[in-house]
Amino acid sequence: MYIHALLKISRIGFIRSSIRFSQAFLMPGLLVVLLMQNFAPADLSKQNQIPPKIAITQGQNSKESNFKKLWYDGNAEISTYTLLESRYGQIRNGKRVMVWVTEPLRLNTLIKPDKKLAESEMIRVLKLNDLRKFSTGIYEYSVMTSLFSAVENKGLLKNNETVKISFTAQEWCGQVFDRLINKDSAFTGHIYSYFETDAEKKYTLPSQNIETEENLWMRIRELNSVYLLPGNSLELSILPSRWMERKAHGAPQVHKGVISNEGVSQLNTVLGKIFVKKYVWQLNGQPGKTTVWVEEKYPHRIVQFTERDGSSGKLLASRREPYWTQNSTKFDFKRKELGLVE
Repeated sequence: MYIHALLKISRIGFIRSSIRFSQAFLMPGLLVVLLMQNFAPADLSKQNQIPPKIAITQGQNSKESNFKKLWYDGNAEISTYTLLESRYGQIRNGKRVMVWVTEPLRLNTLIKPDKKLAESEMIRVLKLNDLRKFSTGIYEYSVMTSLFSAVENKGLLKNNETVKISFTAQEWCGQVFDRLINKDSAFTGHIYSYFETDAEKKYTLPSQNIETEENLWMRIRELNSVYLLPGNSLELSILPSRWMERKAHGAPQVHKGVISNEGVSQLNTVLGKIFVKKYVWQLNGQPGKTTVWVEEKYPHRIVQFTERDGSSGKLLASRREPYWTQNSTKFDFKRKELGLVE
């Protein structure tokens, strides 16, 4: 009996010692594993994939059906880029973010409604919020262009035409706002600036057969229709982008130009080595040319660009997210996944 009791006590002591040993040596190891998982580099190859629940098909005839499947799924496409921005004669490091999302606009005001509208009262658009952030010496620049491009024919507005552009730039000297609206076959613009020369200006340009440079970024993605077949070129009348005109401090002026689809090649990207289409456009009387490489497969994401003033960038990450529901601090980690923080 006495020996049996001693053996029982010994076993209990061994178990307790084993537990203490596990706590002392295994728990820190488990903690290290958890920390490594938390801070492990993001797997961009998986993040950049289109969600499998959306059945994307390839080919010229599938663009319209793909558009409806993908662009009305309750998400926005968020694509982030490295940015080398040309400003004041030097190249500046920064980041560029392109946010693509569908939404309705009220037809008579071209403003997003607060309530559901009847079909006759609205026009559907694809919006591109294009943001650039970079520093010039001691101070910072924040630039945002919102392009609203029609995805249907409604009244005088045609599919893939510019409906509205809103531009703003902020830096330590002050801020500039420029809004362009396509209504009644005319572009009507308003500029508000801290510079006396263009502090408050209005301008009007015919919109028929005029392409805005901002909308070329939308056109070349061919999201709901074919724009330009490989090997083909198209002569255009182009209104330079609000940002390009702001950097040049020029007045809005239409230029003759040409855009070309230079065909398909392979390119190493964050998506892997993929086939891309190369688009190039030039404006007469303006130096340089803009070259944009676009993913050949749908949804034809922009993967690399070089602009006519020397600015350039490459894709960092691309995701589909309902970002407007993700403003809690618990979503801060997604900024790292998008390459927006180190």
